[in-house]
Amino acid sequence: MRIDRLELRNFKKYVDAVFEFPRPLAGPGGSFHILIGVNGSGKTTILDAAAVALGVWLERPPDPLLGNSRRGLRRDDKRLVGIQQGDRTLFQRVAEDMTVKATGTILDLVNVTWGPVLPVGKAKSNNADSKPVLTAIGSAYEQVGRGEPVLLPVIGYYGAGRAWLSHNERNKAKAKGSGPANRWEAFYDCLNERVRVSDLAQWFRDEHIEMGNRRGRYRPGFEVVRRAVLGCVPGADGIWYDSDSNEIALSIQGNPQPFGNLSAGQRVLLAVVADLAIRIVTQNNFLLPADELGSDDVPLPRVLARTPGVVLIDELDVHLHPKWQRGVVESLRKMFPAVQFIATTHSPFIVQSLREEELINLDGQTVPQTGNLSVEQIAEGLMGVERPDVGQRYEAMVAAAKSYLEMLDEAAKAPAEKLADFERKLAERIAPYADNPAFQAFLELKHAAKLGANGSGEGGA
Repeated sequence: MRIDRLELRNFKKYVDAVFEFPRPLAGPGGSFHILIGVNGSGKTTILDAAAVALGVWLERPPDPLLGNSRRGLRRDDKRLVGIQQGDRTLFQRVAEDMTVKATGTILDLVNVTWGPVLPVGKAKSNNADSKPVLTAIGSAYEQVGRGEPVLLPVIGYYGAGRAWLSHNERNKAKAKGSGPANRWEAFYDCLNERVRVSDLAQWFRDEHIEMGNRRGRYRPGFEVVRRAVLGCVPGADGIWYDSDSNEIALSIQGNPQPFGNLSAGQRVLLAVVADLAIRIVTQNNFLLPADELGSDDVPLPRVLARTPGVVLIDELDVHLHPKWQRGVVESLRKMFPAVQFIATTHSPFIVQSLREEELINLDGQTVPQTGNLSVEQIAEGLMGVERPDVGQRYEAMVAAAKSYLEMLDEAAKAPAEKLADFERKLAERIAPYADNPAFQAFLELKHAAKLGANGSGEGGA
């Protein structure tokens, strides 16, 4: 399962746009693509469109509880145009079809195209052009229903507020057991941009209880999730369910803390990785051994190595320290090698960690290789940040100093009756930096040297 190409027509801000996600030349099939661009350039819109395309898996859900998990094409997604009428601008939806078309791989279908269309004048979209894909997905669901070991993908969308977004109470009719119904749990709420932290805690609690039935040994599925978290959270050396605090507990460099005491960055990364790993072991549980992980699961558990899918992450760098930003792409790539990740970022450290053809720059031309660029080069050359080597205020102070010195030269040549006006302008130029005595003292010395020597008398700014 992967998306190689997205075509958008009249979807939100895009009139007609195409985005390519090149496949890696080698490897297990996963990939990483990062979208960058200024705020408002359309990064999140592309993720929303990809989520719409992934919704084909839930177009005809195998379980009615999955009905609200799908991200469909909505009338509110249609592009708006502004029309000036009198003293105001009125926004109207364009009177054209809206489409999101994806090309890629689904199950055994390669280079197949699918996606919904919202025709003009209609309130609901249709997937009439996706019949081959829907037929293949329906057939796979039937095979699962018969107990056949069908490899299904993991899909997910984690929004910028992924661990804190509100969500509806989960239906209490949650399926239990290890049969086909349990597999559909992997699709529940998968495209709603959030992590259900309460569900994570419940899963860890259930595994903790089950450990008691297994003479103190966790099930292989828990071990897979544990390895995933420890492999992606820097410094983590232990994770478990703490029955005293009724929370997940994480140890980092020997310092254990309940989930609520962790930093925002620790919680977000733990939540995303654990949620993704739980969905994988739920979806393709048949790849797990009955008792404990074996030689087939070294160095990476087989279920993680083989499970394909598409995962969308908005603002991958959110809450992460720059040290963590530098390593998060490689950690996710290593732990979920068959998954296609499409993410957005504003971090030059994440851009620096990418490989060839993994950067999609919505502000202009991308470069084939970013790993050999400095953070300053990325910030200035790709992200349009002027003078990233210094702070913005320092840059403004330098400009003010240059202007001040130029004005001193003019004042030194001006007649006496003009000096008062120059003094006022000089004072205005450096007033914003009155909190910096060294800066003030430097310019006052220049002032005294110039205007004092010219006979202006008093000196001082």
